[in-house]
Amino acid sequence: MSRNSLARIEVFETSVKALPLVFFTTLLILPLASLLYAPFTVTLERGVDVLEGLSSYPFINRRPLGEFIVYSTGEPPKLILSFKDYGVIPNTIIAALIVTALATIIGTAVALILARYTFPGRDAMRIASMIPLLYTPFVNAFVAYKLFGQGGILAEVTGEVLGVSISMQGLAGMIMAQVFMFWPIVYINAFASMIQIDPSVEEQAENLGARGWTLYKTVTIPLALPGIASGAALVFIFSMEDLAAPLAFDVDNVVSIWIVREILAATDISQVSTETLILALMLAVSASAWFIAVRRYISLRQYATAEKGGWKGRRLRRPSPLLLVIIYLLILPWIIVSASHQIGVLVYAFSEDWSGLLPRGFTLSNFSEVLSDERVVRSFRNSFLYASTASLIIALIAVTSAYAVERIGGRLSTVIDVLATIPLAMPGLAVALGILALFGFTVAKGTPLDPFTNPGLYLVLAYAVRKSPFTTRAAFAGLKHVHKSLEEAAMSLGARRPKVVKDITLPLIAINVAGGLLISFVYSVTEVSTSITLGGLNEDQSPVTYIVYDYLTGGYGGGMFIHLAAAIVAMLMALQVAAITFVNLALKQRYAFIGV
Repeated sequence: MSRNSLARIEVFETSVKALPLVFFTTLLILPLASLLYAPFTVTLERGVDVLEGLSSYPFINRRPLGEFIVYSTGEPPKLILSFKDYGVIPNTIIAALIVTALATIIGTAVALILARYTFPGRDAMRIASMIPLLYTPFVNAFVAYKLFGQGGILAEVTGEVLGVSISMQGLAGMIMAQVFMFWPIVYINAFASMIQIDPSVEEQAENLGARGWTLYKTVTIPLALPGIASGAALVFIFSMEDLAAPLAFDVDNVVSIWIVREILAATDISQVSTETLILALMLAVSASAWFIAVRRYISLRQYATAEKGGWKGRRLRRPSPLLLVIIYLLILPWIIVSASHQIGVLVYAFSEDWSGLLPRGFTLSNFSEVLSDERVVRSFRNSFLYASTASLIIALIAVTSAYAVERIGGRLSTVIDVLATIPLAMPGLAVALGILALFGFTVAKGTPLDPFTNPGLYLVLAYAVRKSPFTTRAAFAGLKHVHKSLEEAAMSLGARRPKVVKDITLPLIAINVAGGLLISFVYSVTEVSTSITLGGLNEDQSPVTYIVYDYLTGGYGGGMFIHLAAAIVAMLMALQVAAITFVNLALKQRYAFIGV
């Protein structure tokens, strides 16, 4: 090969590596690093004041307020499960740890039962377990309040049956809602890991005397740990930045609510308090540390097995009578209640009123009303424009990132791999506030590029960063199935590397990239955290999820318009179902909803 050819190849490879590095450095690393700027400079001036502020109420309450359980007499008596208020920071961490622990236990148990046993209704349970993964911004949490909150269905039923009305409020209700919302994330990752385990490994363990729980504890669950740990990491992060459950159960003292309200009340980045920037930094550091720790823990252990194929041929046992009772009396009701959150969204969307135990009146007027609202129509238009533009950027970044890691390699490939993956686990609130800090403090301030004036541009960039991992993983999977010899043969005949990539590699992985882009597009349209924080800065440029938030909070009467919000979310659900069906059937791809 000539010296000029080698030089061209080197330039091409350098460019392919440089593009994702520059992109993620500019829109992920620098924004997060900029969160340190104001806290660092302010702390130098009044460090004691900042530390005292963060160590006192409302951030930390040394004398927790409230009670764990509130009992009141009446007809019927009321038993309300609550939780003490420890302050913004402890509340967030305690809730995230509890939700992660419960979601991991439940998700792993459901995955184990559905992956290892056969029984009547198993397929229906698998389908029902996927329903909670449909993203229904905010409204599903209000459905949870309808189920478990004061005056809700649980309170009505227990009052009639037990003579004591049982309900939840505050942090306890928020935790319960998040467990129902997030356990399927662990389930889908754990299930995917379990069905990939070579059956002969378990058979050998059984031949050595391992049975039942001993088999699962010593063989199945350890081998499925990558999926379980990945799901648990995501649950911890999603719990910390969740906005829906705190809003539904009226919990103000958590980090996510504090950050959003601070940003939406500001007209300039200087009006955002130093404490809020530190809270956002705390979110980013916690998420990154948790994510890296999980990857590090998994990398130190060996999980490989002699895999002999996919799901076909897997051994499915028949459960014992006791386990069958547990499945039908505990697991099945749990799955049904979990799926009812998404079903409840449709009930709100298609009913005239649902203030009592049962909804009243079927109607389509909720849809006609929201579609006649210019704000809603404009927000849909904005969301589709932002998501489409972001998808174009994602296509370029995903392909170059995957190609750099899979084909070029080298020392920087590991860095690119981490940068291309970690946005999936990075809190959107931290990214949004980082973008505001980076561009709000710099020369963009006061210009048309000021994020407080023109947030639409930064929404596109935020979507491109946060949703690119879906397409990157799809492109990487496509490259894994395209043998390098095809490209090498073309280059041996004189084709230059860029032409080989354009004419051979890209056409062969196009279907993978298309599937990933569709998922990235849909998740951009339904994205919440950055959409609320950035989109709320300029109503004319706000995306559709911000309008849902506005319907359910102060802008439209504080939850009074939940039926209209549910109509918008029902349309977003239809978009997700269509996209996932198309990816799985038309593009012949098996796609997990969420995973690391």
